[in-house]
Amino acid sequence: MAEVRVIARFVARKGKEDQLRALLESILVPTHAEPGCKMYELYESDSNGRFYLHEIWESQAALDQHAATPHFKRLQQAAPELMKEPFEVNILKSILDVPPAQTPHSPAA
Repeated sequence: MAEVRVIARFVARKGKEDQLRALLESILVPTHAEPGCKMYELYESDSNGRFYLHEIWESQAALDQHAATPHFKRLQQAAPELMKEPFEVNILKSILDVPPAQTPHSPAA
C-alpha cells in the first residue's frame, strides 16, 4: 500500500479571500478524523488569496474515500463561486528520496 501525497491549489476571487479561507478551514477537522489521513495542512501564500492544502494519505483508497465525504462534496459545491479559477489537485511522485545530509566532519589537521 503506497502512501499518496497531494498538493491542492486554490485561488480566490478578489474580495472572496476570507470566505474561501473559512471554507477550507471548515474541512480540516473532519478530514483529520478520516481513516487513512496522515497529514492535511492548509497554507496561505504571501500572494493574497492563494491557498494550498498539503496532504498525505495512507493509500489511494483512503484518498478516494476522502473525495466521497460530505465535507469534501460541500467544498466542491461551494468553492467555485469563491474562486478565480478551478482548484488544482496534484498527486506527487518523489523524484529522489535521499536521507537528510549528515553534519560534515572537520578536516583532519
